[in-house]
Amino acid sequence: MNVKNLVLGLGIFIIFLFVLNYGIKTFYSEPKWEDYCGEVKAIPLEKNINLTQQMCEDQGGEWTQEYCDYYSECQKEYNLKKDSFNMKFFIISLIVGIITIIVGYGILSVEPVGSALIASGIGGIVEGTFMNWEGLSDFIKFILLLLVLIFLIYLAIRTNKKK
Repeated sequence: MNVKNLVLGLGIFIIFLFVLNYGIKTFYSEPKWEDYCGEVKAIPLEKNINLTQQMCEDQGGEWTQEYCDYYSECQKEYNLKKDSFNMKFFIISLIVGIITIIVGYGILSVEPVGSALIASGIGGIVEGTFMNWEGLSDFIKFILLLLVLIFLIYLAIRTNKKK
């Protein structure tokens, strides 16, 4: 194996993931917690000592078993926006990843570009899946991973049959 090709392929893979990540974030801004909840305010210790549920709710918080959550309402809104962003990130990464694998396999199959693009496409799919992993049901996770696995096995068989 040519070391230069290995280094170039690894470089393409790493830079592709950065381009994908920052490209998506350029066109779809990621929600920031501070935009929804403001700066975290230090709650004086004496305010939380002997705090009751009623006192917490009177101060605009939401009572939990252990403490008064003063950020529960804004956190819900932030979570909705974050989930929406993660789903967009996932869909774009999935589409770009599949296209990149196909381009690496067929159109730009010259080494190390072909292999690096295939790896980059797989990396993009993985990155997008990780971004939205909690937002996907187990069934969707299973189907998605199964389809990607079948696709990769298919490509591996086709690639090795050519030789």
